Amino acid sequence: MTRRFVRTAAAVALLVPTLVACSDGQDVVHAGAPRTVTPPPPPPVPTKPSLVRYVSPTGDNHATGSIDRPWRTLTHALRRIYAGQVLFVRGGTYHEQIDHVRLHDGTSTAPITVLSYPGENPVLDGSVSLRRPEYWLIDNLDVAGDQHARSQPSFMVKVIGGQHWTWENSEFSGTTGRANVLITGFGVGEPFGFRFVGNCLHGLPSPPAGSTNLFLGSMVSGASGTVARNVVFNSEDQPNVRIGSGAGAPVRVQVRLNTIYGGALGIDVRGRPHHVKISKNIVGGGSAPAMIRFPRGRTRGVRLISNIAVNTEQLLRPEVRKMVQKQQRGYGNLAVSQDPGFVDTSRCDGFRPGLDAVLPYGALAP
Repeated sequence: MTRRFVRTAAAVALLVPTLVACSDGQDVVHAGAPRTVTPPPPPPVPTKPSLVRYVSPTGDNHATGSIDRPWRTLTHALRRIYAGQVLFVRGGTYHEQIDHVRLHDGTSTAPITVLSYPGENPVLDGSVSLRRPEYWLIDNLDVAGDQHARSQPSFMVKVIGGQHWTWENSEFSGTTGRANVLITGFGVGEPFGFRFVGNCLHGLPSPPAGSTNLFLGSMVSGASGTVARNVVFNSEDQPNVRIGSGAGAPVRVQVRLNTIYGGALGIDVRGRPHHVKISKNIVGGGSAPAMIRFPRGRTRGVRLISNIAVNTEQLLRPEVRKMVQKQQRGYGNLAVSQDPGFVDTSRCDGFRPGLDAVLPYGALAP
């Protein structure tokens, strides 16, 4: 499985101690040199053996969770880790549908961390629903839909509410339901401070399934979060990112520096979002006449700042552009009709642009 980031060296180090202002016409662009991207620093890992646990497809849930006697299932392991602990997930495939798991809370000084073991690529073949994670970090844990599961969930990955959680550097593909990933609210003020960063989402079922790669669901006052530096793509006639629905929409979420390509359109905004900012994204390659769609042209609650549409003539429909200008809901958005020069739009690591005009945008921007 191809990865966007390789965190092996960082993880090894952890183990050493145990738009529409202006133009939506064509720009003249030139090829640019590739940019290198430095991954964020790795999370701290405790040095005490008692704070480090392991899970492996060849383990045993009756074991102690040590490196020599790892647990077998993620379901069991997620129940058994506490504030300040780290769970290393050994490589291999975990065939599980994880639901109704009571999660322990981390804290700001003692988060709960789930990491892939250095040099290994664990994959959850199934689904996972996490309810109200607090101070959790999940890094480099891929999830793929199980096409043969007896019961198929509506959402392959679902995170409900929570505070200060992060899921990063992972690949999500192959849902059989409504979305690869759903992030939605719980009560008042959740999710708060979430980060969904550096991931790759792709592989939707053929229409008319009505699926999307990433679905930001209903949230209410007090919620907040960031969706950044993700690569989101598909080749089917489906929207890549859906923000809100008739049941509700997100609150105070920033959608920035993502590369969103292919499918029917890039971003489909529904419901009534509040204080949602969409900025510095690459959006393009879709079959729709505009890459970002609003219901009946209503952009209230959303700001559009410095996005770029590629392989298309417009980021927004003309009536929506007028509304954005009238309500001062955005600026600096562009559209270029040229191909952005991606290396390979069928792979997570194939979205490095070759056009200078596109380099400051998207998941691989400096």
